[in-house]
Amino acid sequence: MAEPLLPFEDLRIELPEYVKEDGSKGSPPFSTSKHSFFQRETLKSLGSGVGPRTEYLKKHLVRIFEQIGRPVPYRFTDHLGRERSMDGGCLKFVGPDGQDIAELIEQDGYIVAVTPKPVLIARYGTTVSVAADIELLSKDTNVSATERIQLIDARLGQGQFRSSLLAAWHSRCAITSCNLPAVLRASHIVPWHLATNAERLDPENGIPLLVTLDALFDAGLISFNDQGDLLAKPNLQAHPNLVETGMRLSRCPSKRMQGYLHRHRHINGFEH
Repeated sequence: MAEPLLPFEDLRIELPEYVKEDGSKGSPPFSTSKHSFFQRETLKSLGSGVGPRTEYLKKHLVRIFEQIGRPVPYRFTDHLGRERSMDGGCLKFVGPDGQDIAELIEQDGYIVAVTPKPVLIARYGTTVSVAADIELLSKDTNVSATERIQLIDARLGQGQFRSSLLAAWHSRCAITSCNLPAVLRASHIVPWHLATNAERLDPENGIPLLVTLDALFDAGLISFNDQGDLLAKPNLQAHPNLVETGMRLSRCPSKRMQGYLHRHRHINGFEH
């Protein structure tokens, strides 16, 4: 079976140089050579997988996943435009035949992308609250296994929640109409910690936003009225490049979404 004819994805993601414990440069866990796709059964490596090379791959696999919001492609470009791919030995250690902390996504029998599992995200995720919430969900015996997976996906802005939300907004940012998946976030309106499990999975409790707007919305610095007009806190006036006068949602919120927006405004001090 021929390996897939997939190009290097132009992520332009920043990867620091890999340096060994003695300070010398070593073979990078994200290789700059030998970019052929691997088949799972051909992955070979000695040892336990415990060491700085594998830890480097784990850490940056999670970081890239968080930045692009989807499975990390096996082949991509870094911030210097160099072609990179994942080291086969490290892949074996994180995959199902090793520590089973990442899902290997295959096409025609070859590994084309990798998704870190919740246990790995909880360890290396930069958003502590997300990691903590995932940890709590993994231990929650009051939900079924199926619902647990759906909730974890939703907390990560993935799965059915993200798919349904993007479908409702034609796969575009609800304000700018940008349709580049790598920079779109599935934002919950009512914050995760204040929502019920049903609300956490409800696409009406979500807005697809560019990463910058998502950060402002999540921090409660912007919100929207019932007509979809953007509301901004006064302290954003010192940062005019972040939001523009007249910004609004591309469609009027539904009645159910208006209810969620009312709660977001109240929580963040837009209404008293």
